[in-house]
Amino acid sequence: RSSTQYPDIASATINGKPAKEVIPDEEWYKNTFIPLVQKRGAAIIAARKLSSALSAAQAISDHMNNWFLGTPAGKYVSMAVDSTGTPYGVEP
Repeated sequence: RSSTQYPDIASATINGKPAKEVIPDEEWYKNTFIPLVQKRGAAIIAARKLSSALSAAQAISDHMNNWFLGTPAGKYVSMAVDSTGTPYGVEP
């Protein structure tokens, strides 16, 4: 479900510098970068002529690795649990 992803530009870095400092173009983020991230799943399918399942499996593996073993120093990882409507039994 790439279309629901939203990149965390406020925490992103490029070569150790804040992304917004390196690329200070808010319109580019809104009109180019964010839609590109949100359409990446479809782009993978179009390019490979295969499902993006392997990419999703790798993302799940990376997520679980960071959750159980911790995030390496100096790295950021975003994780969330949807607690609206309790689809996973997590109360809001």
